[in-house]
This record gives sequence, C-alpha cells and structure tokens, in this order.
Amino acid sequence: MTRKSLPLLKFQPILLPKPWGGDGLWRVLGKGRQEDVNIGESWELSARSEALTQVVEGPFAGKNLKDIVALNGEELFGQPASSSVFPLLYKFIYAREKLSVQVHPDPGSALGESKTECWYVVDAAPGAELIVGVSRHGRSREDILAALKSSHCEEVLRRWPAKRGDVFFIPAGTVHAITEGLLLYEVQQNSDTTFRLYDWGRVDGQGNPRPLHVEQAAEVADLEEREGYKIEPLRVLRESHSEGYLVACPYFALVKWHGFRERASLEMPRKFCVVSVVSGSFEATTEDGQGTALQLGDTMLIPASQERIHLEQMMPHSELILSFVPDLQTDIRAPLQTAGYSDGQIQRIFGPKI
Repeated sequence: MTRKSLPLLKFQPILLPKPWGGDGLWRVLGKGRQEDVNIGESWELSARSEALTQVVEGPFAGKNLKDIVALNGEELFGQPASSSVFPLLYKFIYAREKLSVQVHPDPGSALGESKTECWYVVDAAPGAELIVGVSRHGRSREDILAALKSSHCEEVLRRWPAKRGDVFFIPAGTVHAITEGLLLYEVQQNSDTTFRLYDWGRVDGQGNPRPLHVEQAAEVADLEEREGYKIEPLRVLRESHSEGYLVACPYFALVKWHGFRERASLEMPRKFCVVSVVSGSFEATTEDGQGTALQLGDTMLIPASQERIHLEQMMPHSELILSFVPDLQTDIRAPLQTAGYSDGQIQRIFGPKI
C-alpha cells in the first residue's frame, strides 16, 4: 500500500455483571468463565473512558481504542479525523431476566448523548420476545406515560416475537426493553445515557430499587405508535457468498455475510469497518499476508488503510456481521438497486418513519 497501514485489530472484551445477567455469554459464546453467572454485557469495541477495550495481539497490543483514534485517526478513518471520538459502541448482551423499560435521548436533546441502536438476535429461548415501542389504543400521551411508570406498563408496551437471526432497529427516543432468555449483538452510537421508566419492582441485595428517571424519560420518549422496528433483511447473492442487508441509518449499517462458497474479499476504500462472528469461525487475511483467526463471538476492527482483506470460513455455515458508517446512497441504496430492489423495499431497512 502506498500509505501507512494499521493492522487488523482485535480487542479484549470487557465483561460487565448486571442484576439481570446470567451465564449465556459463557454458555453460547465462550466469554468469561463458567462460574460467571451474572454477566450481562460484553463490551467488544469501546472507546468510552469508563470501559476502554485494548488490543490483544500484534504491534498495537495493549493500546486502547481511544488512544488509537487519537494517534492514528487518519489511518483508521481513511481521512483526517474530524473528531477524536470513535462513533460506535459494540456489545453482546445476555438477559436472564427482563431489563428495565427504558429510553435514550435523541440528537436534539440537552439531557445526554444520543443513542440509536440495533439488535441482532444471536440466541433466543423458545417464545422469547423483545419490547419495542408502544401501542396507543386511543390513549393520550399523558395516559401512556402514567402506564409506563407503573405495573400497568404491559398494557401499552409492544411485544415482538424474537428468534435467532431476527433484526430490530431502535431509534433514539423509542421505549424498549430486552426480556429474558435472549442473547443479542448490539451496535449503537457511542453513548451510555439511559433513562429508566420502570424496573419491574427489582431491588438489590439490600432491598433498594435502582434509580428511575421518569421526568427525563418523559421528555425524550417517542410515544407514537409506529411500524418497522423489526426488519426483514434484503438478500443479495455474490459469487463467493450471500449478503443480508440488515439495517441502515446515518450512524451505522449492518450486513450479514453467510452462505460462503469460497474465500470472499472485502473492499471498503477509505472507510473503517467492524466484523463480528455470530456463527462458526473465520480466517481474515490482509493483502500483505497478516492472518487473524476469528472465533465465534470475536470482533475485529478493520482500519480504512486496509483497503482489501480476504475472509475464509473455517467451519461450514459460518456467519459474520459487517458494520460501518455508511454513505447511504453509495453503500446502501446503489448496491440494492443494482440487485433489483425497489426504493420502497430498500426503505424498509431504514426502520420506522419518525
């Protein structure tokens, strides 16, 4: 390559115990230890000061993502960095119990960082559901808010069946909750601002409830009844593999690569991207021969200076999710139009109209 190249970067996940966590991250993905029975989140790629993920191998071993952005922003982003902040946060989440009914601020809010997110269901217990959005049934906004902060919340919350491979898009301001028996892969804006509306009467070991943020939640919550949170992927057949366009918005896009028939090449000029393995295993190889093994649950950051890498599945039926900050016309609409999808079909992976 004619310019300096950062290597492929794998990071050490940060495992976080949660009152609703369990053993699913160990049992399904092999993360942590067998005795870890209350782990709720594995932060895979984070530049947040409270949880900085560090590179585990190669010349950047021990360096954290925030420092890499600061020192190597142009090689990472493909252009002079306009910000010293990595824009996304990547997690696996396992819920043994329901999470709180919650909401995150939108970009116009003065109450905290905006957070739009999406979920890919990695594993689900039979009958599992996700809570996303509200059902109004003729109720006023005030009546819905009153229900949401009480045990009557079930009357207005929308439940969606969730099984392995399902995709959900959660725009900022959407009322939502992850329920029991689900292991999710989450891609979100780099934010950790959460306002809890209701926590199902949960208390800690001393009998104390967790704080609620009802006033802040009421200010940012979108309480219109909407469709489009659950997204049906748009499938494109490539020579070497198949792709499922899962979700797209100005902050991130996700594409699942699966059905590999031969080694596949990934080219994303002047754009960083992230690969996470959700089934099987892979070997990733750069043009100059750097090889990186990717096991189930592994996440790898591909700097923009690596203009082309090769991906080979090591097990049958392996699957990975590729994500990046898109140019919506060039990276999303154009390839899907070429594949024969109409504008109306393409619009569906952009989630609900708000």
